[in-house]
Amino acid sequence: MSASLVRYKRYLACMMSFLALLLPVGVAASTERPNFIVILADDMGWSDLGFMGSEIHTPTLDGLARRGVTMTRFYVSPTCSPTRSMLMTGVDSHIAGVGSMEGVQAPNQLESINYAGQLHNGVVTVAEALKSVGYATLMSGKWHLAKEAAQYPDKRGFDQSFFLAEGGASHFNDAKPLYRGGHASYFENGEAVVLPDDFYSSKNYTDKILEYINAVPEGAPFFAYLAYTAPHDPLQVPPEWADKYQGVYAAGPEATHRKRVAGLTDRGLIPADIDVWNAPQFPAFFPGAEPSWNERSLDERANDAKPMEIYASMIEYMDQQIARLLASLDAAGKLENTYVIFFSDNGPNGATPLSYPNMTRAWFHENFPDDAVKQGGEGGHLFQGREWAWASAAPFRLYKGVVSEGGVRSPLIVAGPGLERNKFSQYLANVKDISATLYALAGVDTQSNPVFSGKAQPEGKSLVHNWRDISTSSERRFAMELFGHQAVIDGSWKATRLMPPVGSGDWQLYNLESDPSETFNLAAEHPLRLEEMVNFYMDYKQRVGVIPPRPPVSISYGDLFVGECGIVCEFAVDIIDFFMSIWVSLSAD
Repeated sequence: MSASLVRYKRYLACMMSFLALLLPVGVAASTERPNFIVILADDMGWSDLGFMGSEIHTPTLDGLARRGVTMTRFYVSPTCSPTRSMLMTGVDSHIAGVGSMEGVQAPNQLESINYAGQLHNGVVTVAEALKSVGYATLMSGKWHLAKEAAQYPDKRGFDQSFFLAEGGASHFNDAKPLYRGGHASYFENGEAVVLPDDFYSSKNYTDKILEYINAVPEGAPFFAYLAYTAPHDPLQVPPEWADKYQGVYAAGPEATHRKRVAGLTDRGLIPADIDVWNAPQFPAFFPGAEPSWNERSLDERANDAKPMEIYASMIEYMDQQIARLLASLDAAGKLENTYVIFFSDNGPNGATPLSYPNMTRAWFHENFPDDAVKQGGEGGHLFQGREWAWASAAPFRLYKGVVSEGGVRSPLIVAGPGLERNKFSQYLANVKDISATLYALAGVDTQSNPVFSGKAQPEGKSLVHNWRDISTSSERRFAMELFGHQAVIDGSWKATRLMPPVGSGDWQLYNLESDPSETFNLAAEHPLRLEEMVNFYMDYKQRVGVIPPRPPVSISYGDLFVGECGIVCEFAVDIIDFFMSIWVSLSAD
């Protein structure tokens, strides 16, 4: 080899080293950039995972928590698509176009782009951003961010995508929609697909993401988004899983709630001897009112425990699919350089299917007959309901659809290179922080990247510093709104304004450090603090373009039970709903 060639090679090596120093951390070489897997559960409660004190078996997620950090003060939106919009864009759901769920907008919101019920081109998705710096972008599962094909995953930055366009459906290949006039549309890379005969959502979503990951060229980094529809209703599992939790919930929701609270206390995740919120019960003379658990017959208890049995099976089945995914990554030597993030899009669902748009009691009973053989399997439509959602959200107040803790707090688990292990973090964070964190790890500069030119800048903060050192702390404050319900979280303090029938329409104040169940309203004791937090909300309202729903969105009393209802019953329901609508209107701004 000539001396000149040797000198040239040395010069080239020096220049490569120098250029590497100029590049952002993690971008020097594709093989050094981390992979990302974001896994989303659908309608899962804060205390549902085994390591949180639950009776549900989740060995994979428990093991993931031991490998990494669990954030116990991580906040999402109270329903599916607003959370997903913030996860995908890093901006507030109103700015992203999902100020309300598609089909649930009030008449005065329909002309605003903030309430289109889908993404728009004024925001950048995390897939678009990561793709711009060389990431393979992959998606499998529930999208729920588009009513138009122009906003499907294949048009919003994903190289490969297999997805359910809508918010939910049967988990089997019949793809039965959730409600009258609803749809269940599956696509792969924008093209409609026919589901295989043996389709079950959690299994096939996992199959697809594995197929996509395995096709990524060696050394190329990837971002994989795996959005399960478990344990969203209809509660369904494969036949061999139907009896897995038989008898586990025979003591009823109150006993389950009590055990969960004890488990959380033992683990130091909530203060000892707190006063927990108790789910309100209908008066006995109301249609749909249930007697206490001990007053029900053994057959009634078995029937009423079935939804929670299937719900638990769905979560364990999902856990097993995540185990398949992680085992495959480990076998391929990719797990060590992969950040795995898991959380739920909102809290458990305490409503009935009658709360869905265009749903009617007659349509529900016609399409989902009360057939004990089908319940929990294909053709059935079990739902968790108020009692069991209360247990799943323990120790928090309320559940999906409401900005109380039970609706908006989800444990987030993250494991990956350089992170703390087997730690719980109380750092205050929210779903908008996820994209900022991925950008920090991947070396994406949103200020200079041309993909963001003329588009909304992400609002979140990187969580890397906390994941690597959970002792870090900060005073953070953020606001949220959905369906007219309003909240501000400021460190350990929380101000909420819940509209009827779930609240009075007045601002209330809670100290979450001592009262995570939001049982003691401290508004009278701390008026100045409440005033400051309300003013912060008003600034937020103006900044993101909140439009209070007119008429106010409310839960109809008739939505709260699905039993057969004769003429007298329906008349009683109509009367109750009439007076409820007056209450809601008088409580609105």
